[in-house]
Amino acid sequence: MGYVSWINKPAPKNSVLADILEAEGAVLYVKTNIPQTLMWAETFNHVFGRTLNPHNRSLTSGGSSGGEGAVVATQVWDQISEGKSIRIPSAFCGVYGLRPSYGRVPYGGCVNSLEGQDSVLSVLGPISNSIGGLKVFMKAVVDAQPWLKDPLAVRKRWSEEEYQLIEHGKGKQLCFAILWDDGITGPHPPITRGLEMTRSALVAAGHKVIDWVPLKHDELCDCLRIIWGAGAQQDYETVTAATGEPIIETMCPDEEVKEENLPFRPTGGISAYQLWQAQKKKRDLREEYLLHWQNTVNVTGTGRPVDAIISPVATYTAPPHGENRFAKYTSVWNALDYTSLVIPVSKVDQNLDVKRRRTTFHSDIDKAIYETYDPATFKDAPIAIQVVGRTLEEEAVIAMAEIVDTALKTGKPKL
Repeated sequence: MGYVSWINKPAPKNSVLADILEAEGAVLYVKTNIPQTLMWAETFNHVFGRTLNPHNRSLTSGGSSGGEGAVVATQVWDQISEGKSIRIPSAFCGVYGLRPSYGRVPYGGCVNSLEGQDSVLSVLGPISNSIGGLKVFMKAVVDAQPWLKDPLAVRKRWSEEEYQLIEHGKGKQLCFAILWDDGITGPHPPITRGLEMTRSALVAAGHKVIDWVPLKHDELCDCLRIIWGAGAQQDYETVTAATGEPIIETMCPDEEVKEENLPFRPTGGISAYQLWQAQKKKRDLREEYLLHWQNTVNVTGTGRPVDAIISPVATYTAPPHGENRFAKYTSVWNALDYTSLVIPVSKVDQNLDVKRRRTTFHSDIDKAIYETYDPATFKDAPIAIQVVGRTLEEEAVIAMAEIVDTALKTGKPKL
């Protein structure tokens, strides 16, 4: 977890996932970098230092699996995702990544931060050069019956029927809904271009595309903030106390810590009752979102609700080090426990991705993020989108992502 106090403390035995992968023929031979505490969207710690973006070293590789995103161009790896881990590094580094639902991939035997926090669970999932790599990983793991070794693993083998999209019209004419703006922070121009490219490619491939109306994304993300912060300070302080290691307050490389660069860092806990209320609200919001999705059956024209959502992975492409402070385009799907898969689309182009004039903003934060955009700053940064399905829809999401990826590769329009 990027802690000094955990140096030279090898695990007494393999995790459940490591045993499964080795049994399937995987060779585990490399360790990649993560941030201190794991709860960051960038990768820096006092042990190995900072991980840079392979496309532009002045930009972050993301987090918490930023080291993984930086090396994944040569292999398939399993990675940890808690709120923002798999998808942000995948998007920032221009590779594919899958965030499965809780328990689909076994977590038993893995170390973690915030142990005992069971409302928003950590998940493990693959990062790869291709969607095919993600599929190979998932099929091998779930068919190994991990529930026989991990009590929290979901008892569900690989479903070829779900992969064939039987519940989604067999993939003949899908209806995707694009989330253009979550109502919290508007995307930078390259992200919007990536969404526009995806829409054009899907329409050209014969699929339907409508707009997705976000429902209470700010409230869902606020629930996560409260739940994660309930005991986070004590968790961090307990681990770092063993060596006196300072808790990292910012990912900004400048020596001076600027107040505006301080991200979520808890200052104290809450009562058990307050935690229960946050968990109850999250559950209630999940029920509302389920109905919201189901009601799209009235507007898709397919006789089914929306098959999948196409969403930004972040407000921006990989930003400069210390500037990745907002992860709500990924956190909201964690709160809902929706399966999501990242697809690289393009790269920042200084001619195509000029700054678009905005006159209205959701908040001062939204305006501040808009003002950070300059295409020269984000030179060569990958552009990515995520395909979002519903809970435990890994097979269907992989299949629909293959359709999206193929559409993008066969008919990429220059927008």
